[in-house]
Amino acid sequence: MGKVRHRKRTREARVAATAQPLTGSTPAADSKHHDGTDLPPQGMKKGARRDADMQQLLDQLKSQDGRERTMASATLAGLVLSLPPLQLRLLLSKNLIGQLIERVAALPTTDAAAATPPPSHDLATAIESLGALRNLAVSAPAHLLSEMHNKRILTPLTAVHLPLLNRFLPVQLGPAPAQVKPSMPATPAARRAAEDLNEAHDTLRRSFWDWAENTLTLLWCLAESNTKILASLNQHATAIVGLCVAFLHGAIDLELEDGQAASGDKGKGKQANGAAPTKRSRVPLYVAVAAAQTLHAFVSSNPPAHSQLLSPPGSYTFSPALSVLLSILSSPTAPPSSSASSSSASSAAAETAEEWAQLRVLAFGVLLEIAKGRSKRRDVETVREQLRTDEAQEVLLELVKRAELSKAVEEGKAVAGQIDTTALPSRSTDASSPKARLASLERQAQTLQLALEILSEWLASGVPDSALLANAGEIEGAENDGLGDDEGVDREEEEWGGASGMMDVEDDEMLASDDDEREKDGVEAAGVKQEADGIIRRRRGDTPEPVVRGGDSDDDDAMLDDLAATADSDADDDDDEDLTGEPMNGAESGSVLLATSLPLQLLALSRPITALSFLPATAFTDSDTTKSNGLIGTSAVDASTAAFPAALSTLSEAITTIHVRALEALNNLYVTLSRGKKARRDSKELQEVFETALGLVQGALDAASKYVPPATAESATTGAGKKGKSGAVAAAAGGSGTQKQQEEEADEVQERRREVVMAGMGVVWGCTILGIDPERSGKLVVGPDTTPFLIQHVYPSPFAAAQTPAGEAIRVRAIGALGWVGRRQGVSKDENAQIGRFLLSLLPASRVAVVTNSAPSTVAATPDILLEAIDSFIDLYADEERDYDVPVFRQGGMLQELDKSVQGVRAAIKKIDKSKFPELRARADGNLNNLVAFVQYRKDILKVKR
Repeated sequence: MGKVRHRKRTREARVAATAQPLTGSTPAADSKHHDGTDLPPQGMKKGARRDADMQQLLDQLKSQDGRERTMASATLAGLVLSLPPLQLRLLLSKNLIGQLIERVAALPTTDAAAATPPPSHDLATAIESLGALRNLAVSAPAHLLSEMHNKRILTPLTAVHLPLLNRFLPVQLGPAPAQVKPSMPATPAARRAAEDLNEAHDTLRRSFWDWAENTLTLLWCLAESNTKILASLNQHATAIVGLCVAFLHGAIDLELEDGQAASGDKGKGKQANGAAPTKRSRVPLYVAVAAAQTLHAFVSSNPPAHSQLLSPPGSYTFSPALSVLLSILSSPTAPPSSSASSSSASSAAAETAEEWAQLRVLAFGVLLEIAKGRSKRRDVETVREQLRTDEAQEVLLELVKRAELSKAVEEGKAVAGQIDTTALPSRSTDASSPKARLASLERQAQTLQLALEILSEWLASGVPDSALLANAGEIEGAENDGLGDDEGVDREEEEWGGASGMMDVEDDEMLASDDDEREKDGVEAAGVKQEADGIIRRRRGDTPEPVVRGGDSDDDDAMLDDLAATADSDADDDDDEDLTGEPMNGAESGSVLLATSLPLQLLALSRPITALSFLPATAFTDSDTTKSNGLIGTSAVDASTAAFPAALSTLSEAITTIHVRALEALNNLYVTLSRGKKARRDSKELQEVFETALGLVQGALDAASKYVPPATAESATTGAGKKGKSGAVAAAAGGSGTQKQQEEEADEVQERRREVVMAGMGVVWGCTILGIDPERSGKLVVGPDTTPFLIQHVYPSPFAAAQTPAGEAIRVRAIGALGWVGRRQGVSKDENAQIGRFLLSLLPASRVAVVTNSAPSTVAATPDILLEAIDSFIDLYADEERDYDVPVFRQGGMLQELDKSVQGVRAAIKKIDKSKFPELRARADGNLNNLVAFVQYRKDILKVKR
């Protein structure tokens, strides 16, 4: 899938141990720099001393003393994660990235094919510098990845580190090499050479897995950053994919390419040469997860990389790389560890299970990327068959089923209160410690988040077939469709939208991912038809921007058509099914994909009912005096009056992202189902989903309407007090950094709200199709306030009015939903007229309107919005026998207004460039022909009636 980057997804930036403080007193014995210059005096002002200490660290990176270089790079690796934003920007302004890349590139390239490892201090410095770059890539703004690329980070990575890692991986998995002894008689030089070589081997063995994780994570960040960097990585696809697969091989004890026996061969007696089997270790799971993440990021929406995972053309053997991934996918538990003691194995069992679950989800994601498309290769067909099995589905669906967000949040709050924030960093691996328990909760939440993203793409991929699209399984227990008592919907009230399940504004304070640069730049060539199918996918870019696409290729459209066709075939084949769409018994259908429980489980995960849902960064502090900006609140906690330990911020972010991703998966599920002409769902399920989705949209819009930018709020209260030189001094002292950080956090809150509005409207649109279309025998109840809400609040909202693909998506979905709501059975004449007039207002009345009118709330601003308005209007009044046709359409004079709009519509369609957007232009020409024919048809009816 087109890579999701919501805070680098499941990256867990582990802070390197800081061996040297940045600030603080300096011992008298260390009163000199390495070059002999004096250190800053103790009486120096704080800002000047901080700058001098930063410069000292950068100077030490170039020191002739290897230990000093290693210490400086290790210190910087920790500092980039802990420095305040203003100080970090100051450090970056001193060419920190460039100097770290110099240290990464300092390893000699000739060692890639040599049997001896690089010199100890050079390797240690390179590993720690890679760690600093990795931590920057994980935690700092995404534009730093572009800076790393521009400063040629790929050169040392691909020319030095990838070959060295690949060369020494078999050595690392084998037994430790024997100590080298100088030949006798030993000279001082020979002894030093032996000591250096032993030290190099020791450093390599101790640091190899950290080296591998740093390299893989940095490649992972680069791969999912933007298409320019991805194109550069594609030139090294063989090395990148080969290394990732090698680590995955080593994680499951398969035989490596060097021919050495895997540890799984132990116990089978002696080898062919009579020697005892070689005892081998295994790649740690955390490194294997980093390799799988890198592979997933690299192959997602990147066909040039797919060939590296497939067998060569003309080969009759199954791809070894795919075999490894399928082995991981099909193994419920991790291979037993042969090296851990019983006590350590017991304490690490839970962590191993969590990492293995994440590894299986990633294996599913990589295989899904290979399975998509129209390829008929034997390898690809085998992967498709495996992904369609119930066992493969359960890798994702079991995580969704077992998710208990409220319980996780309560446990997280409890253990966070036990963490001693004043304690020094520790490398303790005690699984019962508060930090370890909190890390476990974060890891579980991040795995669920990843599973939801891949599930969302899977539902839109066309890989599931008709056997998986059968209705199956009822939710156990439950009188209110599987949700908790506090999540039920009182169906007797219909305050608006046919739903009383409208959530309070406090329940829906929505947050964000960063701005997508492509949205700022307008609609790209590949994005003009982005709302053709309503599916949410994620584009590779600087942010986790959810993008609605009609498919970037014919393959996407074909996949969706296939998926819709299978839904049709299910409905056609099941003649005995009750027309209300009540679910069959799960045992009879043997399917788990579209069981009634799945939509309701996704719905439950999308509701922000936990104390940590949708909170800004300012809500997490260890100080009771910190005040929230008042932008966020939930049903469980008011951020303006409560603060949480800073340790909970990562868990809160994961929980929040789970809510959004669950709603996006639900969007893809219902939009895909709605494309099947006869696909049906349980009426209770549809009603529950419809009402809750409307509630989430309303909560997000209400919260967004109260949003006040921090800069505006601050200027209103303090603007008069900061003028001239004093204001500049205050900004230089750090006020501007704090304000910028608050603005970024507030923007994130708004972006999250926009994500929820867009996905929620997709769910609403799909529900109206499935629940109102007479061919599906739907029984969706739509209340009288739904239409005013969609017309007066959703369509003209700032999110919808934004000239971005996301804004366009919201408007298209609102129009599509209104088109179905307006023609449901029993719709009132007034409501139908309101919808008809609104749709008519979106059509340009004349050629002049196309040129002069720029108000997106009154006239369709993009081709997709215009075409959806035409389609919805024609469908609304296609049946002249409907009760509302005469009083609304004929007597209301709509035909005359529609006839006048033809000229403007034709002018708007002619502005679509055929050479750039041939498919969109062809679809627009077809809509224009339909419009002209419809006008003529209604004119003919009037003549007959007369």
